[in-house]
Amino acid sequence: QVRPYSGLMKVQLHYQRTGQELPDYLLIFDDDTYYNMEKFQMNFASFDSSIEKVYAGCLVRAPLHMVNFTFPFGGFGSILSKGALVRLFRRHQCPGLGGGNYIYINDGSINDKESLLTEDSSADFCSRLEQDNVGELKYFTNGMNLVELMYKYTNTEKYRDVNKWTRDSHFCMHSDWVLGYFVNYYNVSTHVTEPKFKNVPHARFESYKKSEIYRRGTGFCRNDARCEKDTDICHRATPEWMEMETARLKLMAPDSFQ
Repeated sequence: QVRPYSGLMKVQLHYQRTGQELPDYLLIFDDDTYYNMEKFQMNFASFDSSIEKVYAGCLVRAPLHMVNFTFPFGGFGSILSKGALVRLFRRHQCPGLGGGNYIYINDGSINDKESLLTEDSSADFCSRLEQDNVGELKYFTNGMNLVELMYKYTNTEKYRDVNKWTRDSHFCMHSDWVLGYFVNYYNVSTHVTEPKFKNVPHARFESYKKSEIYRRGTGFCRNDARCEKDTDICHRATPEWMEMETARLKLMAPDSFQ
């Protein structure tokens, strides 16, 4: 699935062309997902958006005794702070890895304050890239950023060409797994605050209000096609429920909808 990364490419291009300041938070979720934005604003009001943080509306955790890998349940959305966006948009040079120089659009309107095109020869980034854990190295070109790498990683081997795939040229990974891998292993987000995982270096994806699926769902993970009033998040919300909930909230706080 390339759609989330096509979307991130469009976001990157928008801020490159306009020079606008990056948003405090970028939310990525399905069109049948409900977010109560007033509650979201209240919940994040005390947070520093310049700190690199990525949250999942519902976090899926693989068995702890096997791999301890986390990824977002895509329908519930992912929340990227401004700091995380800066890290995603930062360009990398890894001498000896990747091809020539990546060609990118720069019309002079880049907001340098946000480091959208900062060259970064981070040893951690290049070391992880060299490990090539999921076959991403062959898609990297010096001067790329993570958004461009994720897009090329998910878009190059098209499923319509599946009959032409070879052992060295194929792609089969859900978009949620892709985001989980790059956020956790490329340090897009700071380490999770949960003390239980302090010794897991790739524990980076935070859950929104401790909403997780391990053996069973907790928090908002239980709001899957079963939407209750006053909830923060609900996945697979029907248009009728969204209209009803919006109408109810309008009656309670009409000034908020002007």
